[in-house]
Amino acid sequence: MQPKYVLAAAIAVTLAGCGGSEPAEQASEPREQAPRRETVFDPLTSTIGRAEGVQQTVDEQAAAQRRQIDEATR
Repeated sequence: MQPKYVLAAAIAVTLAGCGGSEPAEQASEPREQAPRRETVFDPLTSTIGRAEGVQQTVDEQAAAQRRQIDEATR
């Protein structure tokens, strides 16, 4: 067998294996989300969430202080 035919057959088999197994209509149906499971990263992500909350509070206080300074200088 010639290498060209072997290569063409290998490409054809690979492309045939890449075909979708679900029709497009079924793939677009919404799926129910699985219940959230606890992971080892939960303490880290909760710490990040708290830090973001603190940062938002600090940003709001800084904006309020800037407004007060602007009003006082006018």
